[in-house]
Amino acid sequence: MHKALFAAAVVLATWQPAQAAPQQWNGPLSKAQAIARATSAGFDVRMAMADAASARGVAIGQYSAVLPQIAVSGNHTNIHLPQFGMPEAVQTYASLTASMSVFNLAGYSAVRAGRLSADAASADFSATENDAALNAVKAYDRALLGVAAAHAQQAAVSDQETNVRFVELRVRIGKKPRYELSRARAALAQAQQMAEDAAAERDESSNDLKLLLDFDMASDVAIPDRFETAVYSDTLMAVTQRALLQQPAVRAARLRHDAAQATLDQARAAYVPTAAVTGQTYNGSSNPPLGSSGGQVGVSVTLPIIDGGTRHGALMQASATLAKAQADFERQQLMVQNAVANAWRELDAAHRNLQTAQAALDDASENLRVARLRQQTGKGTQLEVLDALAITASSRLGLLQAQERYDVAIAGVHHAAADPW
Repeated sequence: MHKALFAAAVVLATWQPAQAAPQQWNGPLSKAQAIARATSAGFDVRMAMADAASARGVAIGQYSAVLPQIAVSGNHTNIHLPQFGMPEAVQTYASLTASMSVFNLAGYSAVRAGRLSADAASADFSATENDAALNAVKAYDRALLGVAAAHAQQAAVSDQETNVRFVELRVRIGKKPRYELSRARAALAQAQQMAEDAAAERDESSNDLKLLLDFDMASDVAIPDRFETAVYSDTLMAVTQRALLQQPAVRAARLRHDAAQATLDQARAAYVPTAAVTGQTYNGSSNPPLGSSGGQVGVSVTLPIIDGGTRHGALMQASATLAKAQADFERQQLMVQNAVANAWRELDAAHRNLQTAQAALDDASENLRVARLRQQTGKGTQLEVLDALAITASSRLGLLQAQERYDVAIAGVHHAAADPW
C-alpha cells in the first residue's frame, strides 16, 4: 500500500490539466467495467487518492525530523572598506554540517502518529473506493432500468395500438359504438406519454452514469447487462463478521485512535529532555591567513522549564482528541453492524417483493388474455380490456423496478461488508 501511495504521489505531482479531459466511450459497457472505472478514475476516488498521498507526505516529513541531517554551505567574502578602518581581506570557505538526534521521545511519538494518520488516510481511500463501487452499481442499474422500462412502455404502446385497430374494425362493422374508439385512442395517447417519459428517464439516467464515470457526454454508451435474479446465499452473522474485519471505516477509526494515543505520548514526552549531537567542518583559504581547515563537535540537551502552559495545553488537547477518537471507533463498530442489518433487511424485502412482482405480472398477463378472449367473443367490455392492458403495463414496470431493487440490495450487502467487487 505504501508503494502504491508513493506511486500515486508521483503521478499526481506530474499531472497536467490537459490530461483531465473526459473519456470518450462508444459501445457496450458492462457493470464490471463501470465498477472498475468508478473505483480507478472516479472524481471522489481521485481526490481521496490525493488526500492519502498528502498524508503520506506529511508522515515522511515528520520522520525526517529524527533522522540525521547533513548540509553543505559555502561563502566567498571580499572586504575592501579601508574608509571604515577595516583591513582588506578575502575569504573562501566550504562548510559541512551534520546533526543527529540522540534522544527525542516527542519526535519518535510524532513519527508514529504521522505514520498511523497516513495509514488511516489509506483506509479512507479504501472506503471511498467501496462507496464508488456501490454508486457505480446504482447508476448502472438505474440506466439499465431506464432502458428496460423504455422497452416495456413501448410494448405497452404496441398493445394499445393493437387494441385501437381491433376496436376500429368492430366500430366499422357496427359491433361497437364509436365512443369506445375514442376511449381506446385516449388510452393509447396515455401510453405514448408514459413511453416518452420512460425514454426521457432512460437518456437522463445514461447521462448521470456518464458523469459518474467521467465519460464525455457525447459518448454512445450501450448497456448490455441484465438484472441479477439469483438468490443471494449467505448469512447475516457471516456478513456482520466480515464487515467488522474488512470495513475501511472501522480500520480508519482504529488507526486514528492509535494516532491520537501517539500524539498524547508526544505531548507527555515534551516534559522529557532532548539531546542532539552536531558537528561542523570547514575548508578554504583567506587573506590574511586564518587557517585552511577546522571543525567542531557539540552536544546539546534541552529541557524547557517555564513555557507559559504550552506543554500543559498540548497535553489537554491530546487527551481530548484521544477520547474523541475512542468514541468514534466505538461508534463506527456499531454503525457497521447497523449498516449490515439494514442492508440485510432491504435484501429480504427486495427478494420478497421481486417474487410478488413476478406473480403479479403472471396474473396480469392471464387477466389480459382472458379479457381479450371475452372481447373477441363479444362477452367482455372495452373497459375490461383497457383495465387489463393498464394493469399489465404497470406490472411489467413493477417487475423491472423490483429486479433493480433486488440487484442494488445485493450490492448494498456487499458494500456493507466491504467485500471485494
